[in-house]
Amino acid sequence: MLGLTLLVVTIALADSVNPSTVVPALWLASGPSGNGLASFTLGVFAVYLIGGLVLLLGPGPTLIASLHHLHGPLEHGLQTIGGIVALTVALVIWRSRRRTDDQPRQRRCNTRASAFALGAGIMTIELPTAFMYFGAISAILAARPPVSLQISLLIAYNALFVAPIVALLAVRRLAGARADRWIASAAGRLRYLGQVALTGVAGAAGAVLLTIGVGGLLVP
Repeated sequence: MLGLTLLVVTIALADSVNPSTVVPALWLASGPSGNGLASFTLGVFAVYLIGGLVLLLGPGPTLIASLHHLHGPLEHGLQTIGGIVALTVALVIWRSRRRTDDQPRQRRCNTRASAFALGAGIMTIELPTAFMYFGAISAILAARPPVSLQISLLIAYNALFVAPIVALLAVRRLAGARADRWIASAAGRLRYLGQVALTGVAGAAGAVLLTIGVGGLLVP
């Protein structure tokens, strides 16, 4: 199972560089004493893990098998809808990049509960499109290891997924106020780069899906 473990670890490390979680974490870390960052991390970890366990131990095999049987107009219709949604998301992200860091921001996640809800909410919204996560789960299901190993791999995946946030939390706790300027600067740069990168990925994926879907619908 070494090959499966390396595959899951590789996907998890790639998935961990996620602006949807890292940027809010930087925003929280730039506040007084990094208030709420640990709770935010816990919210991200809990929802992502629970969602993965539901797929892994519940309807995951059935859902993945059903995807292989989608053909004809239904498949192309779903591709077309997915392409339109992805292009819309890309447009929204591209327009939002013009917002500057000088604009006033109201810090609302000033409690542990609100920070936890922020992390959990982000992952709840993102989970349906977590294709890298689905790929890792599919690989685990295809290998059919013991259930205990499946769960262990999923926990390891989620631990690696939140590793950048945990590292940020450690830096914030160790450096204290000295880290404020660096975190604020990194947050601004990462926010902009993340928006540009997400725009490119979402736009490219949307264009491909839309082209394939519309082309399939037009071909008799």
